Amino acid sequence: MPIAFVGAGPGDPALITLKGHQLLQEADVVIYTGSLVPKDLISHLSAVIYNSAGMTLEQVISTMISAAKSGKRVVRLHTGDPAIYSATHEQIECLRKENIPFEVVPGVTAGFAAAAVLGRELTIPRITQTVIFSRIGGRTPVPSSEELSRLAKIRATLILYLSVGNIRQVQMALLAGGYSSDTPVVVIEKVSWPTQRIVSGELENIAIKVEQADISKIAIILVGKVLSESEYLHGKRSLLYDPEFSHGYRRGLSHSRADASSAAPLDCYSSADNKGIPQRIIFVYLTPGGRALAHRLSELLSNKDVLIYSYSELVGDQLIKKFWQRGTGLVFIMAAGIVIRAIAPSLKSKPDDPAVIVMDEAGHHAVSLLSGHLGGANELARMLALKAGGQAVITTASDTLDLVALDMWARVQDLVPDDRAALKKASAALVASGSLKTYTDCRVHSLPAGLVEVYDPCKARLIISPCLIIEVKPILHLYPRIFALGIGCNRDTPSQALERAAEEFLKRHKISPKALFTLASIDAKKDEACLLALAQKWDLDIRFFTAEQLNTVPVKEPSHYAMEAVGAYGVAEPSAMLAVDNGKLRFQKEKTNGITLALGERTFALTKNQIF
Repeated sequence: MPIAFVGAGPGDPALITLKGHQLLQEADVVIYTGSLVPKDLISHLSAVIYNSAGMTLEQVISTMISAAKSGKRVVRLHTGDPAIYSATHEQIECLRKENIPFEVVPGVTAGFAAAAVLGRELTIPRITQTVIFSRIGGRTPVPSSEELSRLAKIRATLILYLSVGNIRQVQMALLAGGYSSDTPVVVIEKVSWPTQRIVSGELENIAIKVEQADISKIAIILVGKVLSESEYLHGKRSLLYDPEFSHGYRRGLSHSRADASSAAPLDCYSSADNKGIPQRIIFVYLTPGGRALAHRLSELLSNKDVLIYSYSELVGDQLIKKFWQRGTGLVFIMAAGIVIRAIAPSLKSKPDDPAVIVMDEAGHHAVSLLSGHLGGANELARMLALKAGGQAVITTASDTLDLVALDMWARVQDLVPDDRAALKKASAALVASGSLKTYTDCRVHSLPAGLVEVYDPCKARLIISPCLIIEVKPILHLYPRIFALGIGCNRDTPSQALERAAEEFLKRHKISPKALFTLASIDAKKDEACLLALAQKWDLDIRFFTAEQLNTVPVKEPSHYAMEAVGAYGVAEPSAMLAVDNGKLRFQKEKTNGITLALGERTFALTKNQIF
C-alpha cells in the first residue's frame, strides 16, 4: 500500500480532511510531527505510533520502508499542509529511490486557518490579488531574491511562518521594503488550538506588542491592507456577482438595466448601528427619474427618519432653512450647480452645516458635497452609492489619501483638543506629510491610518493623554474624557473656593480639566450653588447618587461626620467610583477647607474606528 503523507491541519482536530481521518483509522503505523499535531488525532488509534521529533531523516525513512514492505498501512502525519514547510520533499525522494509508492493528502495550512479565525478574505478587489507565503531567513536561509525587504515591495498580503521569534527583524525588513508603518498586522499563536492567542497592531508597533505578549514561537504572522477595518474595505466588491458582469452561468445586465432592475443591489453596509450617518435624511428630486430613485432609496432606509420633497416644494416653502441643521442629511438628486445655488444662502460654518449629497437620477454617483466628516456626508454618500449600485465620490483629502479624518476620529473617541485651531493645524499636517507621530499613555487597541505611535513625547507632533505634559509642545494635544471628579463639600461653600480647590487638585496630579467627563456627588447636594456653577463653567454634567448607592462602595477611611450629615460613609470617592461604572479610583480623596475631592477613571482604549 502507498505510504500516505497526511496534512493534520493547524491544531483543531476537526480540521483534518475526511480522507486523512479515514487513513488514520486504517493505519498500522503512524509517524507524527511531535508536539505540533494534536494528541486527539492519535490518542485513540490502534496503530504503532512514532514521534518524529526525536528521529533523524534516516530513522524516519527506515521505519516507513520497513513497515510498507511488510504490507502495513503507513501514515506520515504532518502538521498543517504537507506542501508548506513540512520537509516532505526529502522523504519522498528517498521513497522514490526505493520504488515505494506514496500519496499526499492535503491539509489546512496555518495561514488559511488564521484567515478563517479572523473572518478575512486574503484577496480583495482593488486591495490585492496576491498572497505570498514566506519566512524570514534564520538557521534555514532564504534566497537573496526572496528577502522580506524585497517581497515587501509588492505590498501584497503576506503570510509568514517560522518568523515570530525574529519579529523585530521582520518589522524592520517590511518597513524598509515598502509597507507603510500603519499596515495592519495580526500575529496568531497556535492558531485554532484551545490556547490560541491573537495580537493585532500596525507594522509600526507590532514588535513591541508581540514582545509584551511573550510570543516567540508557533505563531503565524499576517500582513496587509486586507486586514484593515471594515470602513476601509467597504465597497471593494468582486465582479463575479456584479449585476453587469457576464460569465458562463449568467448574462450581465447593461448599466441602465441593472439600475432599473427591481432587485435591490446586495447591501453589505450596515447603517443601523452607524450613528455618524445623519438620522434624518431629506431627499429632494427634480425629475420623475429622481423621484423614483428617492423612493427606492427611502425604502432601503427604513431605520432612518426619511422625507421626500420636490425641488419646487423645498425652495418655494423655504424648507432649506428649516432643515439646515447638524444631524440632517440633504440628498439632492439633480445637477450639482442647481444645488450649490440653492444652499449658498444657508451656509454657516463647518461645525454647523449639515451633510449635503448630490446624486444623478441614474444613481451612478453619490457626491459628498458638504460636511463630509463632522456631518457624516462621506459615510452617507458611501451608503447611498452602495444601495443604488453606484460609486461614492469623496473629495476630502484625508479620505482620498486613506488617512484618518482627525476631527471626526477625535469626536468619536471622545477626545477634546487643547484648542480647535490646533486640531485644524494637525489635520493639515497629517494630510501634508501622510503621517503624524503620536505619543499616548492610554491603552491602545489600534490607531487609525496615518497616526504612527512613538514612545517619546518629545518626538511626537500629536499627544493623546489626559495628563498635562508641559515640557513638550506638540502641534495638538487631545485629552480623552475619562475622569469623574467626585466632590463632597459643606453647605453653602463659595463657588470660587470650590473652583480653586478643583483646579489645584487637578494641577497637583497633572490632570487637565478637559479630561473630565462629569462631576459626581450625593443627591443631597443637588441644589448646591457651587456645584452647579462649576458644572456650568466647565461645561460638565453632574451625576448625583443616593446615600444608599454610595454606601455600596467600600471606602478605605469611612467618615462618621459624613454619615451623620448625609447618611453616607463617604461622598467624593464612592461617587467618583459609581460615575465611572466598572472603572477605578485614580486618586484618593483629598480634603481642604471643607471640600473633599477624588478622581475616578473609566476604562478606555484608543481604536482606529472612526465611525460612530
